[in-house]
Amino acid sequence: MTTTDMPDEHVARFHEICNLYLRIGHELELLGRNEEALEAYQRATSYDPKNHGARRKISAMEEILKAMKAEQVMENSPRSTRIMFDISDLIQYMRESRVPTGIQRVQLKIIYFALTEFRAQANPLVVHFDQAGSQWIPVEAELFLSLHNAAESGDDILEEELQEMLKRLDHPDLPPDYLDQQLQENDFILVNLGSSWWIENYFLKIRELRKKYGIRYVPMIHDVIPLMTPEHCSHLLVEEFCQWFSTLPFEVDGAVTNSEWSAMDVRHQVAKFLPQAVFPIHPIALNGDMRRDFSTRAINASNTINHLLPHDSSFVLCVGTLESRKNHLLLFKAWEQLLENYDATDVPFLVCLGKAGWLFDEAAEFLRARPALNAKIILISSVTDHSLAALYEASLFAVYNSFYEGWGLPVTESLAFGALPLIPCHTSLTEAGGRAAVYFRSNDLCDLYTKLETLIFNAEERERLSNHARAHAKLRDWKDVAREFVDTIISIKPSARTRQEELLRVPIGRVVHIGKSNALTPNFDLALANLLRDGLNWHGLEYWANWTKPGIVQIRLPLPDEVIGQDLMLFLRIRGALVDTFISVSCWLDDQRLGTPFEKMIGILHFHNIIFQLKPDSHHLNVTIDTGEGSQLLWPDPRRAGIAVVDLMVCRADDAIAQHFFMNSFPELCQEIVDSAHVSVHQV
Repeated sequence: MTTTDMPDEHVARFHEICNLYLRIGHELELLGRNEEALEAYQRATSYDPKNHGARRKISAMEEILKAMKAEQVMENSPRSTRIMFDISDLIQYMRESRVPTGIQRVQLKIIYFALTEFRAQANPLVVHFDQAGSQWIPVEAELFLSLHNAAESGDDILEEELQEMLKRLDHPDLPPDYLDQQLQENDFILVNLGSSWWIENYFLKIRELRKKYGIRYVPMIHDVIPLMTPEHCSHLLVEEFCQWFSTLPFEVDGAVTNSEWSAMDVRHQVAKFLPQAVFPIHPIALNGDMRRDFSTRAINASNTINHLLPHDSSFVLCVGTLESRKNHLLLFKAWEQLLENYDATDVPFLVCLGKAGWLFDEAAEFLRARPALNAKIILISSVTDHSLAALYEASLFAVYNSFYEGWGLPVTESLAFGALPLIPCHTSLTEAGGRAAVYFRSNDLCDLYTKLETLIFNAEERERLSNHARAHAKLRDWKDVAREFVDTIISIKPSARTRQEELLRVPIGRVVHIGKSNALTPNFDLALANLLRDGLNWHGLEYWANWTKPGIVQIRLPLPDEVIGQDLMLFLRIRGALVDTFISVSCWLDDQRLGTPFEKMIGILHFHNIIFQLKPDSHHLNVTIDTGEGSQLLWPDPRRAGIAVVDLMVCRADDAIAQHFFMNSFPELCQEIVDSAHVSVHQV
C-alpha cells in the first residue's frame, strides 16, 4: 500500500516517523557514527520514500563513507608516486588516421619510454576517457606498446589488426575495480600530453579525481596559437580554447610545454586575466633525434621518390598542415618568381606534405590559376615514417614557413635526417633551429626568394651550410627527452587546490552565465561556467545554458571576504525540461543547510527565477538542486535531464541597481519576477 492509498491520519503518522528518523540520523552524524546515521536515513525513506531531505542525506552519507573507506585503504597501504597518462586525444586521432603527426608522435615516444626505460621511476598507468560511459578506462601496457608499434610500422600492419587493437581499448582484460584500487593505493599525477578542450566537462572530471583520490593534474600545452593568431583558426576552435584556457590556471598543479617561447606566451596570456596567479609551467625542448629511431631500419628512398616525382628530379621538402597559418602562399609566390627567372627544368619541385587544414583556399586557388606553377608543386596528405625519412634524406633542403609556432617539429626532423632547414626567424622556431638553420625575415617574400635562390643554385654554399647545420644541430635521443618529462612531472607539487582557495571568488553584483561563450579572448567569467559547477551530475555546457543530469546537482559559490557577514541575495535563473519537473533547492554553508529547502514545480520549458536571502559568515556557500528522476530531452537527443541552469548572481541586499539589472535582463522573466519565489534562509 502506498501513502496515496492510506487514510490521512496514517500518512501524517508516517511523516512523523520519517522526521523522527531524520533527527536521529542527524544526531548520529554529529557524533561521527556515520554508518548508524546512514541506517537511520534509510529507515526514514522506508516511511516516506519521496522525502527529498532523506534522499539527499543518504547520498551524502554514502559519499562520506566511501571517502572514509578510501582514506583507510590509503593510510594502511604503502604509497608510491605514479604517472597516469591520459591518451584520450591519441586514441581519438588513431581511430581516424593510422599515421601519426607531430603531437601524436610526441605522445607515443614519451609514453613508450616511460613504460620501458623509465618504468621503475614513472611507475606508469595509461588511461583514456570514455565519453559514452563517462568513465576512465585503464589501458594495459602491452596494448599501448602494440599501438606504438602499429603507428611506427606504417603499412606493415593490416587495418583489421589496428581496428582490433582499438576495440580492445574499451574492454580491458582487467578487474572492474582495478583503476579505483590503483587510485586509492597510490599518489597519481594525471598527465595529458595531447589536447583536452574537446572533451566534455574535462575539468569537472579532473576535479572529481582530485577530491576523491588527491591526484595532481599536469597537462602539456603545445602552444597558444588560437590566442596568438586567431585569424588562422576556426572560430569554434578559438571559442573552445578560450574557455579551456580560462579555466586552466585554476585546475592544473603544473604544466609542461615545448619551448621557452611557448612558456612565455602562456604566462603572458594568463597574466592578462589573472595577474595574481603564479602559474607553474616547465618548458622541455622537443629536440628528439628522429633519425636514431631508424638506426635499425633501412630507409629506401628510391621507391618513395619514384612514386611522386619524375626520374632524377630534385625537390625541396615542406612538411606542415596545409592551412593558412603555415603560409604556403608565400612559398608558392617565391616558386612563381623562380619560374619567371629560371628555366622550369632547373627549378626543383616543391613537395608539400601535410593534411588539409583551415583556410587553405587562397593558396589552393593561387595554384589552380597558374598551371605552370601547379606542375611544380606536389601536395601530399600523408606518408609513413619510413617515407618521411626518405623524403628528408633525398631533398635538396627543407623549407618550413609559418606565421606562428609552439615548437616546430619538422625543423628538428629535417636536422635529424641531414636536410638543411630554411625557416622564418621568429617565435620558437629559433629554438628548434638554433645555430643550425638558415633564416629569412618573417613573411618577407624578397628575403625568402634570395635565400631560396642561393640554396637551389649555389651547390657549394648549400653544402657548406649543410655541414654547418650538421655540426651545430642540438639533437638528443628521444629517450633523453622522455627522461626530462618524467623527472619534471614527478617533481611538480600540488597547487591547484590552493590556487582555487586563494583566487576563486564569485563576483558580487554581476550576472554569471552558466554556458559557453563566443568570447575570443580568455577571461575570468569564462572560467566561472566551469568552476562554479561541481560534481559530475552536469551535461556539457551549451551556449544558452547547461542541462543538469537527473538527481542532485551542486553549484559552489565561494564568497569574497568583503561580503562575509553582510545581507546578500542569490538569484538563480533556471529553465524547465520537457515535462513538469518538481525541484528542491537548498543553500548550504560549510555543509550546514540554511533554512528549509525551496520546493517548486517547474513548468515545461518555462524560465523561472528563484531568489534567496542570506547572511553568510563563511566563504563556502553551495547550492544543491534535486530534480528527481529527470526526463528525456527532445528526440533524437538521447540524454535525460533534470532542469537547465542558465544564469546566477550574488549581490548585496541593498544593491538595487544589480537586482534591477538581473530582473530586467531577461524579458521572459518579467511576469515571473512579479510572482517569483522569494525565499529567506538563515544559518542553522
